[in-house]
Amino acid sequence: MKKIKVSKFGGTSMATSDTISQVVRIIKSDEERKFVVASAPGKRFKDDIKVTDLLYQLADEIIHYKSPDTFLIIKQRFLDITKHLSLTFSMEHLLDTVLEEMFLHHTLDFIVSRGEYLSAKILADVLDFEFIDAKDLIRFRGSKLDYTLTQKTARKFLKEKENVVIGGFYGATPSGSIKILTRGGADVTGALIARAVSAKVYENWTDTDGFLMADPRIVENPHLIDVMTYKELRALSFMGASVLHSDTFYPLIKAGIPINARNTFNPSCVGTFIYDYVPQSKSKNVITGIAGLNNFTLIIMEKHLMNEDPGFDRKVLSICEKLDIMVEHFPNGTDTFSMMIESKYLTDDKKDLLINQIRKQMKPDTIEVLDNISLISIVGRNMMTNKYTMLKLFSALVNTNITLRMIDYGSNGTNIVIGVDDIDFGYAINAVYNEFIRGEH
Repeated sequence: MKKIKVSKFGGTSMATSDTISQVVRIIKSDEERKFVVASAPGKRFKDDIKVTDLLYQLADEIIHYKSPDTFLIIKQRFLDITKHLSLTFSMEHLLDTVLEEMFLHHTLDFIVSRGEYLSAKILADVLDFEFIDAKDLIRFRGSKLDYTLTQKTARKFLKEKENVVIGGFYGATPSGSIKILTRGGADVTGALIARAVSAKVYENWTDTDGFLMADPRIVENPHLIDVMTYKELRALSFMGASVLHSDTFYPLIKAGIPINARNTFNPSCVGTFIYDYVPQSKSKNVITGIAGLNNFTLIIMEKHLMNEDPGFDRKVLSICEKLDIMVEHFPNGTDTFSMMIESKYLTDDKKDLLINQIRKQMKPDTIEVLDNISLISIVGRNMMTNKYTMLKLFSALVNTNITLRMIDYGSNGTNIVIGVDDIDFGYAINAVYNEFIRGEH
């Protein structure tokens, strides 16, 4: 059986001729890197604009005004990128051809997809790899990705292939119409290709060393997570830890293919490995990571003998559903039911409407609304094997004088979610990190 790695390179890796040269060195340093997925060029510096953002602007110009002003900026970006690369084709001619096709196809999806298309064409030529258009591999049914048909199509198409480059982020319907994935979708493309070719590992190369145990904007010099499970990745991603697109691991779980998050600009770092299962012997810490989000609203209802009102929680959640309000957590007690809702769902008088509907239909004794709440997820596959975990958690918060507004313990034992006031968000994360990580090192 061939040992194959699928390597996806993010936008920063494709931003300049120097970064592409670095990508080439990485690929050629390991002969197992036979399938490469390329993103559109990202930012070259802090205030730069990603090519994908320019393409969205261009799509608006072409579709509504028939005036491709932004194309001149995009064209110059690609000419700058390839200026010091030895290509076997004329980049200017290819760009002019692409512009003609944009007017011909005249859809946002086609226009925006050309960033990845052009990146893949460039990288394939520099590597002397075969370019394969993602439209021939990634299948959509309507506007939704068709996982089953994609696997069948890609597996058959790539069966006898190796040393190829594919553009991420887009595919096509069976009729040939180009469709794009959501932002960061090149991660998903890489995962789909990894499963199709039965890769031994899916490498995701970005500009960070992997997953950190906490947000470095909140915790000073947090440790790198060396290994974690897909469940832990899901729990951290849900709370904003966004090294990978949240749908990346779905194609890989059943196939048992691990993800290795790596840094293009620090290839000596082994990064973070994500597996379906990690034995306890490989765990250095009680917790794996901490992540959180701000700006939630906590709604607490009390009603005497609530347990004798069948379906109370279901009825409340049904009210939210009818108002198109998504509930993140709903911890409850004997005569209480609570809902944690992201505040963005409660704008335009929706909060008042929701409260009035609950009062009218459910007739609670009291209803309390707490705004400016943050959710923090403490994630770790071995948290509940240590009987002191909860004691340490509560001690860390109490010693930092932080009021706990909510606690929700996941039944699979992977994470504990707590609610604190927005003002205490950073203090709480640092308190937990110091207790569980710095206290163990």
